[in-house]
Amino acid sequence: MTGAVPHTVFDTLRAVVDTATRIAVDNARLYEWARTRQAWITANRDIATEFLAGTEPDRVLGQVVEHARTLTRSEQAILAVVEPGIPPEEATELVVAQWSRAAAPTERQYVRLVDTVAGKAFAECTTVHLADARGIDLGAPLESAGPALILPLQTAGIVLGVLIVVRAPCAEPYSDELGALAAAFTDQAALAMQLAEAQRRARELDVLADRDRIARDLHDHVIQRVFAVGLGLQGMAARVNDPQVQQRLSDEIDRLQEIVHEIRTTIFDLHGGAGASLRRRMEDAVQQQTAATLIRARLRVDGPLSVVGPALADHAEAVVRESVSNAVRHSGGDAVTIEITVADELTIVVQDNGSGVPDDVIASGLANLAQRAAESEGRCSIEHAASGGTRVHWSVPLS
Repeated sequence: MTGAVPHTVFDTLRAVVDTATRIAVDNARLYEWARTRQAWITANRDIATEFLAGTEPDRVLGQVVEHARTLTRSEQAILAVVEPGIPPEEATELVVAQWSRAAAPTERQYVRLVDTVAGKAFAECTTVHLADARGIDLGAPLESAGPALILPLQTAGIVLGVLIVVRAPCAEPYSDELGALAAAFTDQAALAMQLAEAQRRARELDVLADRDRIARDLHDHVIQRVFAVGLGLQGMAARVNDPQVQQRLSDEIDRLQEIVHEIRTTIFDLHGGAGASLRRRMEDAVQQQTAATLIRARLRVDGPLSVVGPALADHAEAVVRESVSNAVRHSGGDAVTIEITVADELTIVVQDNGSGVPDDVIASGLANLAQRAAESEGRCSIEHAASGGTRVHWSVPLS
């Protein structure tokens, strides 16, 4: 018998079922892939929104790492960035800014860039996809790494760091599609970081411009008017014969001079953000030590605090805090004066009106404050003042 063998009804039904099954499987894969893409898009949107809303950067970067770990179904994830002040092209290592909750260490860690896979991804601005990272130097402090993705955080040709995600040994490798989605996610995160930084700098420029305007107004208008009042009082004092009135006018003129000093200091601080910050730190230190007491504290600053460097600022805050604390706890007085002068030296004088701080406290405090002064090639003395109370004199050169 010749000719094609006709299909049976069973064969036809099996073919229909196979086709329907393949279509169902394909549709399920497409649906799952669509859900995966939507999850990445949502993560991108959330990260960009958080950055641009001014949320604390560390918190947002923590979300970046967790999104990357969960969406890639990884075991560990870390984000390492260039340390501030170091040009990317000169970096030999990156500081780990965020770990996934699954692998966060207790101490600071680094990612090495020299002769490592992380260094290759960073230098070449390309994603490195490893099916099995065992025996390969990733440059990161990760253990038991199987499949790995090393993704550069880059935008406009600038590399900010790398994102590393790894799965457990013997786990399924990352698909090319998933790697592409992760790369797009890190690029968008880097762009959001850059935009947020640009917004922050723009806000800082607006604040600085406002400070300059206020400083000019203080200098051109307020100080001149105070000077005019002072000159008027001086002219009046010269025509007054009553000694008591003359003394009262002289005292008021001295107070106006103090106001001028304070306004000038404020002008310096407005021109220099660091100075304003240091003054607030000093005020906070004094407030914290005296808030729960009846002691009256007076802080006077003469000169530009903006010229004080970060390390010296830390010492100065500690000196004020400890000196005021000793006065509050041991002097028995009801007032303490803190005078800070910035000229060729930074000088801090803290004096109370009490009955005197005990000698053992003075010895202990002097050792600590003297050590801080010595570290900056300065000097320190603590002594019983002739007018009563205890006087701390601490000074160090600015250069």
